[in-house]
Amino acid sequence: MKHPRLPASIVASCLLVGCAGAYRLDDRQPLEMPAEDVLRLRWHRKLARHGVFDYRPQEWASAAVGPDGLLFVGSTARRFVALDGNGRLRWALRTAGAVSSRPLYAAERGLVYFGADDGKLYAVEAKSGKVRWTYATQGTIANVPVLDEGTLLFTSSEERVYAVDAATGRWRWQYDREAPEGFTIQGHAGVAVRDNTAYTGFSDGVLVALRASTGEVVWTRRLAEDKPRFVDVDATPVIAGELLLTASYASGVYAIAVDNGSVHWHFPVEGVSALTVAPSGMIFASAAEVGLVALDRRGREIWRQAMPKGVPSAPVITGDYLVVTGTETGLHVASARTGRLLQLFDPGHGISAPPTAAGGMIYVLSNVGRLFAFATR
Repeated sequence: MKHPRLPASIVASCLLVGCAGAYRLDDRQPLEMPAEDVLRLRWHRKLARHGVFDYRPQEWASAAVGPDGLLFVGSTARRFVALDGNGRLRWALRTAGAVSSRPLYAAERGLVYFGADDGKLYAVEAKSGKVRWTYATQGTIANVPVLDEGTLLFTSSEERVYAVDAATGRWRWQYDREAPEGFTIQGHAGVAVRDNTAYTGFSDGVLVALRASTGEVVWTRRLAEDKPRFVDVDATPVIAGELLLTASYASGVYAIAVDNGSVHWHFPVEGVSALTVAPSGMIFASAAEVGLVALDRRGREIWRQAMPKGVPSAPVITGDYLVVTGTETGLHVASARTGRLLQLFDPGHGISAPPTAAGGMIYVLSNVGRLFAFATR
């Protein structure tokens, strides 16, 4: 039985703060950002069209960038496209459902893999856009698949992990859990893989380690046992050394031993939906209730920064800066060292999709379907 999922924005507190360098895009103002700011707009392209009277349109897809500069991204227009470094269209593929995920570009195979709201995982030739194969599920696929030793691993909204052959799309194994009774938070975790072990979380509050080659359960760990609801582990795990970092929406961030699932530390903060780890070991958590929180590798708070309206995405790191989107505002730039907000680009209607950082550029799709490309300083 499927249970309704509450958007994170319903259970989040809306926080308002001031922000330097705010710029709004409309028909009367120039589409540019001052050169002294962190981000400078290079180009933009419309990928999806929303009606003037559409109520709170949203786009969730993020881009992937190949080493040859090709950019791959989908949208609610049920199209998946390849663009060159200047935003010119190389090819476009029609899909049966909206694309709300980040693709995986496997350069060594010449393929792009991505999931869609039609429940299909697509394998597409990067040069031509020709579909090599598809694999159908009964849910939606909103997270990037992971390639490990010729196997693609991905999750769906069915509370299920799939493993398929990367060359043919043939089923290898699957693992699933029953959805809990009552309401859960919208979204689901993706997969992290290392040393033939796949890690992911579920809306019943359980973190699972699986043998990537067979689907055999290595260990399970229930988080937020003292919480009565919203225990969802929807943050895609991040592997940092011998620790696995993840979060329960109700209870906060956990550092888990990769080998046996024991808890090394727990930082309590409500509403965490995504985590990013810097090369320095700093951990950045996006939380609907409080905004951005920075932790050291031992789980001690360094700073926290309230965000303007909306739920923050997983931040990406570019140099000394964090770039993060807010569903009801736009693209925010913050200092990674202090959390201070430095710049906001607001294209109107907000930005829900997480940004992508690659090659000194930031790419992000706005809620009205326009893809923006920024150069970073």
